[in-house]
Amino acid sequence: METVRLVLFVILAFLLLQIWESWQQENQPEPLAQAVANPDIPAPVDIEEDVDSMPGSQSVATPAELPAAGSYDTLSQQASRSVRVETDTLIVEIDSRGAVPRRAWLKQYPVTQENPEELTVILDDSAARQYYVQSGLVASPESLEAPNHNTLFTIESDNYQLTDGKDQLEIVATARLENGITAVRRLGFKRGSYQVKIETTLSNQSERAWQGRFYNQLVRSPGSGAERSFFAPASYEGSAYYTADQKYNKVSYDDIDDQPMALPTDNGWVAMLEHYFVTALVPEQTERFYTRALEAQRYAVGTLSPGHTVQTGQELSDAVTLYLGPKEQHRLTAISQGLELATDFGMLTFLAQPVFWVLKWLHGLFGNWGWAIIGVTVILKAFFYPLSTVGYRSMAKMKGVQPKMVALREAYADDKTVLNQKMMELYRTEKINPLGGCLPILIQIPVFIALYWVLLESVELRQAGFVLWLTDLSQADPYYVLPIIMGVSMLVQQRMNPTQLDPIQQKVMMAMPIVFTFFFLTFPAGLVLYWVVNNILSILQQWHITRQYTAS
Repeated sequence: METVRLVLFVILAFLLLQIWESWQQENQPEPLAQAVANPDIPAPVDIEEDVDSMPGSQSVATPAELPAAGSYDTLSQQASRSVRVETDTLIVEIDSRGAVPRRAWLKQYPVTQENPEELTVILDDSAARQYYVQSGLVASPESLEAPNHNTLFTIESDNYQLTDGKDQLEIVATARLENGITAVRRLGFKRGSYQVKIETTLSNQSERAWQGRFYNQLVRSPGSGAERSFFAPASYEGSAYYTADQKYNKVSYDDIDDQPMALPTDNGWVAMLEHYFVTALVPEQTERFYTRALEAQRYAVGTLSPGHTVQTGQELSDAVTLYLGPKEQHRLTAISQGLELATDFGMLTFLAQPVFWVLKWLHGLFGNWGWAIIGVTVILKAFFYPLSTVGYRSMAKMKGVQPKMVALREAYADDKTVLNQKMMELYRTEKINPLGGCLPILIQIPVFIALYWVLLESVELRQAGFVLWLTDLSQADPYYVLPIIMGVSMLVQQRMNPTQLDPIQQKVMMAMPIVFTFFFLTFPAGLVLYWVVNNILSILQQWHITRQYTAS
């Protein structure tokens, strides 16, 4: 087994998998266009089990579907209006129907560097995108109706702005139904934050007790994320949740189609994820999380509160934190336990997290993500120096005895069994381990994959410049300089390694630098930068070790 051949084929298979996943993501069916101004959303939970058995339940039956706009609510028949809220981080449009954010822009994250006025859209309830929040109350079958996401709320102004000198902003929305049930919703914004605190208070001024629950859910259609590109390696898009017991779990659209989820829990969060951004709901109290497949290729993930009884003249409040923003781990960690896992580094998170920590520390030191990547590469190379030394010494020995190996192949070309025996005798005589150059490098492959996901998933590298023409390390090199340098460095490494004795293998290995250069033309410049620096350091290290071996 030849060291270089094995390592290159393993890495090539990994890269081909990423390209295939990206192709699948780009070619998934587009969402069906459908107006959603008054969506007829099915029940948050559709289960047949007795809810009395759920922790915290108070004999409140789960209805077959959320209440639609009806005669009890004359406000629901009126046209809604849009309320604009602007802070230093967000621009949010709140629909008076439902009184929750229906559209949101991230002020510090333009779609492209060339057009900074075009902001990234994280929520959008238009027919083309369908990605929005819904919140309300669902009453038990025998109870009075209560405001839900179809109910029209009254909001005092059409325009709110977090002005200089103020750190907080609150919008108050009120819905008074004819049956005596009133809901007051307060939406709180803070300076420097992507959080929206949504607190709903139900007041019962009717003549009988009210029974029901609060619900909050995120609804979206596939492919409605902020950024999609054929050339970008695949990144997960879909729902996820976290609880103290079950930890972090992703629930894909296919999973929701196969089996809606109804998970009893009294803690955690639910979210919709895309490449660099996340929309999450963190309830202060919950009884279960759920997922649902809706009409027109929409999917919902949400949280349902415990059942409550509100007597005449009493009030009941519920609160949830809505996060609309980038997957910046320091922000997510401060909101809820496990929310930082929305930055999904995959199965090798236990390796990726330390790598990310070092990368971020180096960025604080250098003030530039490109130099931080180079610093991480140097640190990893130094860490694996002893293992690499073993591998390069083995290759140097192999190259030294290559004339003898050629002679054996010529002498026993017609008898493979004897040839293998003679080869093993040669290895024992020269004290060569044929796998000595392979195993040390294989050990480093998981670290490379972990770094790959760090560079791919970290929003910090989005539109982060380096030097000269490299203005965005999360995008491909526009002039292909780095991929070409990478291909040349691979060719140099190949020349330094023992020559393949098999003619077919020689042709395959000669083609590998070209194949890898082609793949890396479309990969993020930050990843190619790592590979280039790693190759250059490997060449220097191999040259140094080979020279030492030859001199001895």
